[in-house]
Amino acid sequence: MFLGIDIGSTSIKIVLLDDNDSILLKKYIRHETKQIEKLLEILQEIELNYDLFSSKTFVFVTGSGGGDIANIIGGKYIQEVNCISTYVEKKYQDVNSVIELGGQDAKMIFFLRDKKNGNIKKITTMNDKCAGGTGVIIDKIASKLKIDQNTVSKLPYKNIKLHNIAGKCGVFAETDINGLQKLGIPSTELMASLFESIVQQNLSVLTRGNTLKPKVFLLGGPNTFIKGMVEAWQENIIKLWSERNIYLNRSINISDLIIVPENSEFFAALGSIYYGKNFENYSNFIYKGSKYLLSFIENDLINIKTKEYKENSTPLYKGVKEFLSEYSIPEFIPQEFEYNQEIEAYLGIDGGSTTTKAVLLDKNTNLIRKYYQLSLGNPIDDIKTIISRLYDEIHEKDVKLKILGVGVTGYAKNIIKNTIKADVAIVETIAHAQAALHYYDKVDVICDVGGQDIKIMMLRDNAIIDFKLNTQCSAGNGYFLQTTAESFGIDINDYSKRAFSVKRYPNFGYGCSVFLQSDIVNFQRKGWSPDEILAGLACVLPKNIWYYVSQIPNLTRLGNNFILQGGTQYNKAAAKAQIDFIQDKFREHGLRANVKIHKYAGECGAIGAALEARKVHLKGRESTFIGLKQVKNINYKSVRDETTRCHFCKNNCLRTFIDIHSNYINESNSLYDSINNNNYSSFFNEDLNNTIYNFHTRIIIANCEKGAVEKVEDVKEINKNLIEVKLNNPNLIEYASKNIWNIPKIESVYDLLINKNKKSKDYRENLVFGIPRVLNLYQYAPFFIGYLLALGINRNNIIFSDYTDEKLYREGSKRGSIDPCYPTKVAISHIHNLIFNKNKIKRINYILFPIVDTILSNIVNTVGHKSCPASIATPEVVKAAFTKEEDLFLKDDILYLNPFINLDDFEKSNIQLFSYFKKIFNLSYEENQYAVQVGYNLLKNFDKDLKFRGRELLKKIEKEKRIGIVFLSRPYHNDPGLNHGIPEEFQKLGYPIFSIDSLPTDSDLLEDLFRDDIKQGIINHPLDISDVWKNSFSENTNKKIWAAKFVSRHPNLVAIELSNFKCGHDSTTYSVVRDIIYAAGGAFFSFRDIDENKPTSSIKIRIETIDYFLKNYYLSNIKIKEKRLLNQVII
Repeated sequence: MFLGIDIGSTSIKIVLLDDNDSILLKKYIRHETKQIEKLLEILQEIELNYDLFSSKTFVFVTGSGGGDIANIIGGKYIQEVNCISTYVEKKYQDVNSVIELGGQDAKMIFFLRDKKNGNIKKITTMNDKCAGGTGVIIDKIASKLKIDQNTVSKLPYKNIKLHNIAGKCGVFAETDINGLQKLGIPSTELMASLFESIVQQNLSVLTRGNTLKPKVFLLGGPNTFIKGMVEAWQENIIKLWSERNIYLNRSINISDLIIVPENSEFFAALGSIYYGKNFENYSNFIYKGSKYLLSFIENDLINIKTKEYKENSTPLYKGVKEFLSEYSIPEFIPQEFEYNQEIEAYLGIDGGSTTTKAVLLDKNTNLIRKYYQLSLGNPIDDIKTIISRLYDEIHEKDVKLKILGVGVTGYAKNIIKNTIKADVAIVETIAHAQAALHYYDKVDVICDVGGQDIKIMMLRDNAIIDFKLNTQCSAGNGYFLQTTAESFGIDINDYSKRAFSVKRYPNFGYGCSVFLQSDIVNFQRKGWSPDEILAGLACVLPKNIWYYVSQIPNLTRLGNNFILQGGTQYNKAAAKAQIDFIQDKFREHGLRANVKIHKYAGECGAIGAALEARKVHLKGRESTFIGLKQVKNINYKSVRDETTRCHFCKNNCLRTFIDIHSNYINESNSLYDSINNNNYSSFFNEDLNNTIYNFHTRIIIANCEKGAVEKVEDVKEINKNLIEVKLNNPNLIEYASKNIWNIPKIESVYDLLINKNKKSKDYRENLVFGIPRVLNLYQYAPFFIGYLLALGINRNNIIFSDYTDEKLYREGSKRGSIDPCYPTKVAISHIHNLIFNKNKIKRINYILFPIVDTILSNIVNTVGHKSCPASIATPEVVKAAFTKEEDLFLKDDILYLNPFINLDDFEKSNIQLFSYFKKIFNLSYEENQYAVQVGYNLLKNFDKDLKFRGRELLKKIEKEKRIGIVFLSRPYHNDPGLNHGIPEEFQKLGYPIFSIDSLPTDSDLLEDLFRDDIKQGIINHPLDISDVWKNSFSENTNKKIWAAKFVSRHPNLVAIELSNFKCGHDSTTYSVVRDIIYAAGGAFFSFRDIDENKPTSSIKIRIETIDYFLKNYYLSNIKIKEKRLLNQVII
């Protein structure tokens, strides 16, 4: 007999075959992180029912958890992709593609059949960096939505309304689900949307430019057991076949070409046997019996643990008594209310993604009450529950509570503010900073670790000067610790006690929480106990915070005084691990940090909101809060369907309408506790005779400000105000992104009689060129536009791809064969847009995507002016993507042009372009030389115009003593689809926007800014960066460094850095740019992880934080910097 065992991350699959390959037994069981124990149970059961020893039973093992176990029971371990592909090849010769979705991994196998000789080439892909888009995400979301496995398996996908959910990261998928759930989206729609996101993620990342050709097998647990997953695959793959003109036999039902085969969950286990039989010595792999596995559990696991354990410099269990003594937080005892007591207080509310917190501060800012509520799925329900508790407490003793002001913060702050008419909504970072500064005199760093987010705020002079938020990854959050403890049946309140009790624990590698979950399974398999695992996770938390999410290895540079905040700090094991980590880092430099845990760590956001409300009240503003009783009696209805769709622009977005109503009878004939004696005529109906009070309002949740209103008149007013704001605050990034693609009227070689050949003229005039709006073409497009126009190409025959947006990216991303930074990845989508969209409107003859190796530069004393290596390679990578399976350029009779050019050298570029285009255009050397010159002229004119506008804008803000924002970014971040609209959002807030290329280089201005540096011999030219950057070979990096120096010296400018996730060139300059800004006393902010996933909430938090800082603190710095510059000029 033959035993095949597949030990996966979430389940165990076993098959037993006889000598004729007939299945005698098959068993599928979820091991619930107890791999070895469950396997032992199954093997013992099989041994009772089958005679595995009288004749030889050969055993083969596969799966992520099978490596160590195979040897113990006498088997041979085989990689699972080999198992699956072997079984498919043996049993199903008509299958061309396989999609296997596991608990924490995903695989695709493509069988490429040579039509001439019948040979089969296998291409396999697998998720190697992130577990987003796998089965564990489905389990996690289903658990959150309280949907059992049986119900999940029956959930549909077809004909269900879909919503945008991040497929790239499971934790952020959960965040999106949270937001949609709070809008009242039904669970069926949420799960169908999750199925869609998982499919899209895998089609984009795992196909690697290959096509899933029929027949397609869907394997693995999620594909086997979940109806909606199968429907999602079928619908999306069929669309893909239609786009790529895959031939289908119409006599066959198309959905039958994408199927879940019989025994789909057992393919790896079955394949291990078929593959194992190919070994000449397979007869050596004889099943020893379960007793060997039992012996391993009882005797050997401890040795593995001992061997693997490496003690930290400060082990978690050491100094626990001293830690608890130093960092013990006295239990909060709420103020006892007295009968008929009169209290005036401020109410602060923090509506988070998983919890809602509220506090009550008296007039002297003493905390008299605090409340905590796990989210009920909707912030209105959450706040009703909390306010009802407060109301019942005061009503019980007839307390006369007057709310002087209400402040809100957190994920749901706007909904809560509009629902209860709070006085102020404040961004979370500022709320947390205010809570820290209120209780502690010296604060340099605030580290707030919440349920699903991490916020690190760096302060100087009691103001935030920089901050880090987790956006692309949510590793290192408290929610993960809590859910892990709960999975072990351990109450979160017992976490610390259990973690402190162990003397050794596994060493987790920091990183993605989904892969941490996989590590948990592996460590359990090796015998680590739940208590030991909890201790290990507590110790990896600070590494995730400081290394993985925040990427700040040298903590000593941030300051000496650290305040730890957030609900996770109530977990003493997690708090001790963080403090030990910080102290270890300081100890390396012979220093000691001053670390404190905030006395109200979990309520800091709410406290900060209450303090902000107090600040507003003390300025004389009366509260608009509707009253406790009104909130307690709120009823609401949430609608999101076709009746709420917005038609104020072409996007036609769906909106959510929340109609809120509250009424009550005022038994005491007093408004004291109800509406704070305010006038609410705009939304209250008051009948003072009957003492009945009615409150009604509508909240509209939309994607933009226009969608938040219902009347056309209101939209017109919004447009009017927006136009006025934009006129007063020019956005030179937007200007550049549009005008870089202008096609002017210029004289061609025919107008100048360089070429008199009418046949050649007619030929060129009829040629149509497509150019993608990508990468550094946002920098040098005028050169190539001028070049083509000068050669006689009709200006109406130069066509550009659309600007980047989600639709464009998704349509073309499935052609991707690489997973680099977003700007290079999206290039494939732009070529797809030219071929499959623009080409249908106007026939394209050529697509021009040049390889520009070196760039024009005005920066001096540099090593070189190279383009980014990824940018240089992208044109070739794109070409490969569209010629991989068939030449799609040839198919549409398009010639793909990617000439190599050194744009910083006129003579060299002239020769390069002539060599490349002379046959294509029947080109003379004189024509080419003229065209090259025109290209350079056009490029220089564009640069001159942009800098002129920059100088005029700079004069304007200097005169008006205002702040302008310079975005330290690469040219392609001018693309609104790549910068996620961040510059425009700041423009709407009243800030003029500069790009690096718009910074003026007039000699008089540069002399004023850099006089001291030149005089002191630090540099010899205003455009010299050698004093701060020696590795100056990359041009756009050089320009970013120089722009940082420019901003640091100008009193009216502030820098915000934009960079992409995985940008290697930018990562080397992060600290350099920051130090340049800090050295001049400036503030520096960044968005360093821009990707195709747009974390809207996180972006909004950053923008609001920066805006608050600039409006409340930074204006005072202008005078200081002006004085410094004036002294420099006088000297």
